[in-house]
Amino acid sequence: MSDLTSTEKRKLERLFGMGSGYVLNLSNRTVAEFVEEHTGRDIYDTRYDHGSGSKANRLRGFWTVESNHLVGKFVEALIDHGEAIDAFKSDASLPAACQPIVVWLALGNSVPELAALYATVNERDFIIVAKQVREAIEKNQPEAGLDRLHTFVIESARVVGERNGILVSRD
Repeated sequence: MSDLTSTEKRKLERLFGMGSGYVLNLSNRTVAEFVEEHTGRDIYDTRYDHGSGSKANRLRGFWTVESNHLVGKFVEALIDHGEAIDAFKSDASLPAACQPIVVWLALGNSVPELAALYATVNERDFIIVAKQVREAIEKNQPEAGLDRLHTFVIESARVVGERNGILVSRD
C-alpha cells in the first residue's frame, strides 16, 4: 500500500489528466500494456477495482494497493511517457513539481525535507542527481550513488550558507 497523501494524489491526477476518467492518451488496451510493461501487473485485476472502473479509477486503485517503490516506478514511467508525447505543454512546471513524489516513492521512504533541497539548488540539477543516484543503486553500485549524493549535498550546503551570509570554504 503506497503512502501517497491526498495532496500528492491530486497533483498526480492533475498531471495525468485523470479528472475525466482517462490517463494521458492511453486507451484501455494501451494502459494495460503500459502497466504490464513497467510493473508486471494487470491493471484490470480485481485488486484495482475502484469507483467506476475507469482507467483513472484503476490507477487510483493501483496507488492504494501497491507498494511505494512500485507506484514510484510506474509514476516515473508515466511522466516519461507524458513528456514523450508532449502532454504537459499547458503546464510545463507540473512534472517537476511531481518529481519529489516520484523520488520518495521510488526510494520507498518519505523524505519530507525534499522540498527544502529543491529550494537550495537548480531544480534540474536535483532531478538529474536523483536519477543518477537511483540508477547507481539499481546497478548495485551504492558507493557511486553515495559519492554523487555527497557532492550534491555539499554543494547545496554551500549555496544555502552563501545565501545566508555564511562564507563556506571549499576546504
